[in-house]
Amino acid sequence: MEGDVLRDDQWEQIKPFVPGGRKGKWGPRSDGRRFVDALLWLARSGARWRDLPEDRFGPYQTVKRRYYRWIEAGVFDRIFAAVAADPDLEWLAIDATVIRAQAQAAGGRRKRGDRKPRLSAARAAALEPRSTR
Repeated sequence: MEGDVLRDDQWEQIKPFVPGGRKGKWGPRSDGRRFVDALLWLARSGARWRDLPEDRFGPYQTVKRRYYRWIEAGVFDRIFAAVAADPDLEWLAIDATVIRAQAQAAGGRRKRGDRKPRLSAARAAALEPRSTR
């Protein structure tokens, strides 16, 4: 379950944009964090709504209904805008194994009819010998 839940600092960042969850007569009306965790579980597992574990997240129909209500209300747009304003670059890594180079950079064949790049006049003049000895 540890990998499927938000960290406390992540939850605090999006909590102001989550509707509901205000204290009612007998406690909070709804658990927004549990709902967001259910969505993350679905996104990570690639499962269908019906596969949502009912013991952890409640009936899938309730989660599905709330999901579509949040879309109509624009809740996700506000959350994404808030998260995008302050990106978490902790896990960002660029590696040469994920960057594709063009075929010419790897010494591949050129397309038929492609010209070789010409040296500019300034570079060609710089490469000419300066003395005649």
